[in-house]
Amino acid sequence: MEIKVAGCPLGAKCEEIKTEDEKPVIYRCPWYVQVRGVDVNTGQQIDNWGCAIAWMPTLMINTANESRKGAAATESFRNAMVKQETQAQQVRLAARRLLQGEDSACE
Repeated sequence: MEIKVAGCPLGAKCEEIKTEDEKPVIYRCPWYVQVRGVDVNTGQQIDNWGCAIAWMPTLMINTANESRKGAAATESFRNAMVKQETQAQQVRLAARRLLQGEDSACE
């Protein structure tokens, strides 16, 4: 079965060359954008032009992955702070016991 890509849902062309005042002019759809980055599957650089509407699923997946990483980092930071606060509380309790022991020895 042959698969063909349909036309623009907005009825535009990504890029079209027209002649104005006998000079060629490129008309570019505002949705036709350049995406640069790293392909997370291959690690290779990406530098492609394409329709922003077509890029949406890829970018949404990337956004979800980045959000997940941020949530994991926040949870890790929270766990470290809980551990540090527990240790600080133990030090304060030991210091209080030590001071109370000195106070009762002075009586």
